[in-house]
Amino acid sequence: MIHPLDRTRAIESFERIPRLALGHYPTPIEKMPRLRAALGGGPNLYIKRDDYAGPGFGGNKVRKLEYVLAAAQAQGAGTVITCGGENSNHCRVTAMLAARLGLGCVLVLNRPAAPAGKPASLAIDEWVGARVVSVERRQDRAPTMERIADELRGAGRVPYVIPVGASTPLGAMGFVSAASELAAQMEVTGRRFDAIFFSSSSGGTHAGLAAGMDLFFPGDTGLFGVSPDDSSESIRQTVQGILNGMGQRLGVAFAAAITVLDEFIGEGYGIESAAGREALELAARTEGVLLDPVYTAKAMAALMDWVRRGKLDSSHNVLFLHTGGQMALFQAA
Repeated sequence: MIHPLDRTRAIESFERIPRLALGHYPTPIEKMPRLRAALGGGPNLYIKRDDYAGPGFGGNKVRKLEYVLAAAQAQGAGTVITCGGENSNHCRVTAMLAARLGLGCVLVLNRPAAPAGKPASLAIDEWVGARVVSVERRQDRAPTMERIADELRGAGRVPYVIPVGASTPLGAMGFVSAASELAAQMEVTGRRFDAIFFSSSSGGTHAGLAAGMDLFFPGDTGLFGVSPDDSSESIRQTVQGILNGMGQRLGVAFAAAITVLDEFIGEGYGIESAAGREALELAARTEGVLLDPVYTAKAMAALMDWVRRGKLDSSHNVLFLHTGGQMALFQAA
């Protein structure tokens, strides 16, 4: 437990970190009674619509990039460089926000193992003027970014490299902000949440929420990250590393429990699972909520499984954080 004085100092340090105003907040919280009924009752279900966060078709990347791009501007960067897959939400949002801010943007994208047309995200990257550099493998992305950064420096330009997902201690501050926002929403409604479910992959969203909850509403709310790709242990280590970096910056030691569920990955990253497809269709049919097959559908599948198995009951209030990603459903015309 963080000492109250340490918590106050940490919040003051957090509030001094430069941030751009790029998103639309607070994102709304909506009740999902028809999904609850379709699952046979159980907990009261709510959804926080970070898919409405704003530019780039919304999603959790907007919050992170408000901090990361503020740092890029402070360092005098003229070009940002980042990486992901061809369908990357993070890359699409980075490219769109870079265009909005008048920054150059280079995206290092690895090709999918089984290409199936041109992803809509890739088309948008090109429309907003990003330079796309293709590589074959995920492990080729980081060295390619560094090579491009060196080339730009050699030409007298100032690049700023953003790691995958903007999942750094600085980027994760976006979800400290989200936790502060959620605490204010809970205070207005008088409602607390017993559990929060969301997709956890590169670790920034997870670490930011864990730190933010520790600062703004410490208690017994369970935080359940659902992996779309890596093992629970791998993601836990990543989240802990980001938390450690955040703690160093804010002058406090975070000791949050890190829970990652990796039973819902299916056949692998970016491959639709049967449980995810059911979750996607049921959320759409009952609540008019559109999920994506890579991240949020698998996270919703986990929540639905817990409800059906009675691990969450009618005494609980459960929040699903919608982190965006619906563009993965579409291809360019």
